[in-house]
Amino acid sequence: MLQVKRQDQITFLRVELLDRIPNLVHAFSTRRGERNDFSLGPANSPNPMVQINRARFAAAIGAAGWPIIKLNQVHSGIVVDVDDTSAAGEAVEGDAAVTNLKGVLLGVQTADCVPVLIADREGRAVAAIHAGWRGTASRIVEAAVRRLTQKFQIDERDLIAAIGPHIGVCCYDVGEEVAAQVNEPDAIVRMPEFEKPHLDLAVANRAQLLRAGIPAQQIETSLLCTKCRADLFHSYRRDGKRMGLMLSVIGIAP
Repeated sequence: MLQVKRQDQITFLRVELLDRIPNLVHAFSTRRGERNDFSLGPANSPNPMVQINRARFAAAIGAAGWPIIKLNQVHSGIVVDVDDTSAAGEAVEGDAAVTNLKGVLLGVQTADCVPVLIADREGRAVAAIHAGWRGTASRIVEAAVRRLTQKFQIDERDLIAAIGPHIGVCCYDVGEEVAAQVNEPDAIVRMPEFEKPHLDLAVANRAQLLRAGIPAQQIETSLLCTKCRADLFHSYRRDGKRMGLMLSVIGIAP
């Protein structure tokens, strides 16, 4: 179950399944700060307010002073091993990250794409994933689960996954070439009232989590649409290049 939290005038979301894991910190940010323009990206923004907001967000969720690993997200299938905190200063190219370091936040930025957070039930290792349609087509979720389990010798059945807020199937029309590349039949919705096929990113990425071996009861999926919910979320489809960015983070407490 997705829970809305507010701390120090910052609204964020947490997932009950992940909250049960000892020593785990996680959150999906929203656009709600003092006003409805609270943005946490891009990570390399010269705007000092972005870095201030990121620090405030970390403090609000209980991770004050923790370095936030920066990814140069390129809509790829690249999974990054985070073995030190160097990427907290200089972004590393990739769209997912895994680590067992303590006191570090893995973070992915979104404004319609799917953020996926994963941890094992003992809180020994975590992953953060950014999956737009290209990342979904590249099966980045399956790649991240494979890296997490192999690198840290964790059984897939011990993983908990949360699919965060993203653009819903209601609003995500795509071209036939995109539908073909994603290649998840259950995630392609065709209806008489739709001029184009619609893509259900949650269904596609949940299918990948299941194929990777995570039990269905250990996957939580947000049904909130970032485009529809202008009160809560930034959205590229709705706001274009004027949009802000949300940040989804996960980390292990020292």
